[in-house]
Amino acid sequence: MQDPSEIRNLPIDIAFARLGEWLVDRKRIPQDWRKRLNSIRSRISSLFAVLPRDLDPFFLTLDADSIGYMEAKQIYQILLNSSTESTRNIFGRLSGSAGDWEAIVKSFEKDHIFLGEAAQILVQNVNYEIPYQKKQIQKVQQQLAELDRKETEIKRSASLSASKYAESCQELGLKGENVRLELIETAKTLPSTFGKIIQVLNSDNISKAIEYYTNFVKEAHMDKNKTLSPVLQNLRDLLQNPPSLHVTVSQDVQNSLEKNEKNLGQSLDPNFDLDGIDWNITMDDSQIDSQIDSQIDWDIGSYEITDSNLESGDDNNNNNNNNNNNNNNNNNNNNNNNNNLESSDKIEGINWDVSVESQKVDDNTEMEAPVERETGENLFEERSQLLETEYRNKILDDLFEIKAFLYQRLVEMRSEETISLQNQVQAVSPYVLQQYNSDNLDPILSDISLAISLLTNRKTRDLIMILNSNRFLERLVKSLEEKKLHEIKLRESLNDLSVRRMELQNSLSSSWPKQEAAIAKTRELKKLCESSLSSMFDGRPVNIIGEINTVISSSIHQ
Repeated sequence: MQDPSEIRNLPIDIAFARLGEWLVDRKRIPQDWRKRLNSIRSRISSLFAVLPRDLDPFFLTLDADSIGYMEAKQIYQILLNSSTESTRNIFGRLSGSAGDWEAIVKSFEKDHIFLGEAAQILVQNVNYEIPYQKKQIQKVQQQLAELDRKETEIKRSASLSASKYAESCQELGLKGENVRLELIETAKTLPSTFGKIIQVLNSDNISKAIEYYTNFVKEAHMDKNKTLSPVLQNLRDLLQNPPSLHVTVSQDVQNSLEKNEKNLGQSLDPNFDLDGIDWNITMDDSQIDSQIDSQIDWDIGSYEITDSNLESGDDNNNNNNNNNNNNNNNNNNNNNNNNNLESSDKIEGINWDVSVESQKVDDNTEMEAPVERETGENLFEERSQLLETEYRNKILDDLFEIKAFLYQRLVEMRSEETISLQNQVQAVSPYVLQQYNSDNLDPILSDISLAISLLTNRKTRDLIMILNSNRFLERLVKSLEEKKLHEIKLRESLNDLSVRRMELQNSLSSSWPKQEAAIAKTRELKKLCESSLSSMFDGRPVNIIGEINTVISSSIHQ
């Protein structure tokens, strides 16, 4: 038989989930403890409403539903230590709020009701409250990790969009600040490109290729009874009459640019010529006379306006002849302007019968008319034919034709199967055909390919389309702006992610204290139950076992 002292030292192990039932079964708490506990909590709610909150900071952290035995005991101690709330009556009982909370504490301690409350809170915290807080923290942490992943992906996409935009602008020679105007400005490089094309086509190799192809056609395909039609006629015409290098935008592009200029308050480069400008200059006869009178100093004395009917018959005949010539000939600009002024119905003639003291004419006056005429000619210079698709296609047809011919000749000259036949044909061919072999045809073919490349490369075609097609210009501008806007949208989404991250971090910072407070309260209640039960069983050690020990040991502060 065991010694009673040894039995007294044996621990009592109680599963936390069955602690309430264990206390009722052993009659350590009454069976109606829940009813009595609800009565105590009702009293707590009424007393909490009149509790002086400003007495202690601890009171500000409480609410009526969270006050249990341990909180009520702490409130009682604070009120007891307070000089205003610790007065006693003649019977030795506390008065005021301290006495009310003393009664609450005694109600908890009567029949060990506080143990039933503690068992209830332990089960609720271990099974529900603490796991919920842990899941909330894990969820927030996962969302933060997802935000980090999204941020990295968005930054990578934004950098990729920025690099694509920069590459597209670099290919077109743009800075990327004002895409529409910069695209028009890049058209200034077309004259230099057209100049390179014409320079290549005027090279000796191209001339040799034309000559070789023409002589070969004459030798191989000429019928003595028929006249040979000229070959490569479009290419010959270009070499004989080189096209202008002057480039301008088309009318629909000009209209679009003017509309965009009004909307954005921006202007084009004044040094860049634009076709189809309506100068809208009108001036009536009275304005002409007034401007002549007020602005021009003829330095020949005064003049008077007389009736045109007083002019001599010879002058009228000359005027009529000039007017007829004006209708038939549009090239005599100076005569036309004079005749139009003199043939107006309302304008009055000028009497030139004036005296001139000096017949010397200033040299600068003589040079003014030619200078103005030259300026007008440059302003309306003919638009380059190379901007026309049909004209370029005709040139390309001839170039591809001669390229195919030269390539076929090289294949025949280098083929081992036909080399003997080629030698026989070459021997009886004219000298103009014998002087060409595979070695000197290679550079000629290279120049032909270079000319084709200059005419067909993407940048040249895009620049031509920019000048010719408003739809292409709008589509190109939209494509570039979409890349830039995509980057901007991605950058803006980073701000939204920052706001969301701040919200999650705030949520996480508030969840940690809640979890730690629940774990700390669970630990205190466990110790309270173990110490109280140990005193009931004559000091035998009592251990509350189960999942509760794992939960309270998971605290980050443990």
